[in-house]
Amino acid sequence: MRTRLRPLDGSFLRVETPNAHMHVGWSAVFEPHPERPRPDVDGLRETILGRLHLAPRFRQRLAFPPPGFGEPFWVDDTSFDISRHVLELAAGDDEPVSLASFSALADAALSVPLDRKRPLWQVLLVPRLEDGRVGMVAKLHHAMADGLAAVDFAVLLFDSTPDPVHAPPGEEWRPRAEPGRLELAVEAAASSAGEMLRVARGAAEFAMSPRRQATKMAETVTRMASVVRQDMLTPAPASPVNVPIGPQRTLVCHRASMSEIRRAGRRPRLAVAVANGDHITVNDVYLAAVAGALRTLALRRGDAPQPLKVMVPVNLRDESEHGADGGNRIAFSFVELPLHVATAEARLRRIHEATAAFKRSHRPDGSHAMLTALGWLPDPFKGLAARFAASPRAYNVTISNIPGPREPLYMLGAQLQEAYPIVPISEEHALSVGVFGYLDHAHFGFYADPRALPEVEHLPEAISAEIRALAGPAPRRRRPAAASALEDAPAEVTPLR
Repeated sequence: MRTRLRPLDGSFLRVETPNAHMHVGWSAVFEPHPERPRPDVDGLRETILGRLHLAPRFRQRLAFPPPGFGEPFWVDDTSFDISRHVLELAAGDDEPVSLASFSALADAALSVPLDRKRPLWQVLLVPRLEDGRVGMVAKLHHAMADGLAAVDFAVLLFDSTPDPVHAPPGEEWRPRAEPGRLELAVEAAASSAGEMLRVARGAAEFAMSPRRQATKMAETVTRMASVVRQDMLTPAPASPVNVPIGPQRTLVCHRASMSEIRRAGRRPRLAVAVANGDHITVNDVYLAAVAGALRTLALRRGDAPQPLKVMVPVNLRDESEHGADGGNRIAFSFVELPLHVATAEARLRRIHEATAAFKRSHRPDGSHAMLTALGWLPDPFKGLAARFAASPRAYNVTISNIPGPREPLYMLGAQLQEAYPIVPISEEHALSVGVFGYLDHAHFGFYADPRALPEVEHLPEAISAEIRALAGPAPRRRRPAAASALEDAPAEVTPLR
């Protein structure tokens, strides 16, 4: 039987509009290997073609059953053509592309939705930037992958060493014939019957051990009620980031030192925040840095900073699920971003307290149960629920932390140096923030409608200042006595290094 979209995957199709494109992805730059040919489109196409059997979804498109039969299916694209998905993104000549032009080209590419008649991904390459590096923009529809799954797909495209790894050859790909609407309706009915069978099995388990199952059910209902009460029924405040948007997008990038971010969580004055044994996490620091940056923008506008309700995706995968069949394995947490709090340390403390309480409440489990339950709604109600969940009443801004590898990645021998994530924005949301931790840096991607939120250009400066405020001064290194003595030596004496 063909693979069907899960209800959460399908929700990203329902909330997509001509102004709100639901693709995730990244903008990246690579340093070519000095002893290898420069990466080009032909080489990248050949590499991806040799690995597509490891990621079958890359050769599949959406097929919709008749109305009322639920979620669409993934089916083989019988006219799949790699040249439609891996393209050169350049000005049309062999001249190097300036960094400003690369940014403009990337913004233009990100402002166009993916074609639902084709597999929902695209990789765009700039073989030569003015500084000698290589540029790349990648897009995958959110129905196909969440942020972490996009990283898994990226690993299929890249290598862990400068030497490209040739994947073991798979069987020759022969696409299955395209199904008709009647065939899809039959498969949809069979899929629904399978779901009903699982429900029946659950009922049988309940009958076999009613006390145990009743306890589990009560816990789930309690967690779902907590999600409804604390997350869904608490409206987000009015905010300048929640305004009508158009289709134009910009990705504003900032790279921060992970050593500064980690130092922020170890400040002595924050000891009270961790007295209960919960440690301030990197994600807490990310949220606090964004809070401070958005506070700075509000003050520059002359507005009194007001708290925001942010949506933070929570990964539900375990290690065994990495590289599985894609899709979304996430729940959603909602956290107050305390823009109204005056100091950086106090904002970090407030955020840590909120995230720690969220984890202790087991609300991620309740959120997951709620999303699963919504999958049983009739199609029209699924659309209403999806649009409500993506509305400015539900949240103001999405902030997504996407952990990356601590070892370098390579593309055709060129080392990945920077990668800035793309987190989609829904209607009446002018900004989202993605953070990708890679090697020794955190890569902030501020994804916005530049007309609805022109001040997005000031966020890198603001967040850099906020991270410095959170981290405090760098600790002074102790020097050996000999070095200390040399510091007092006459100017003409140069200490050895």
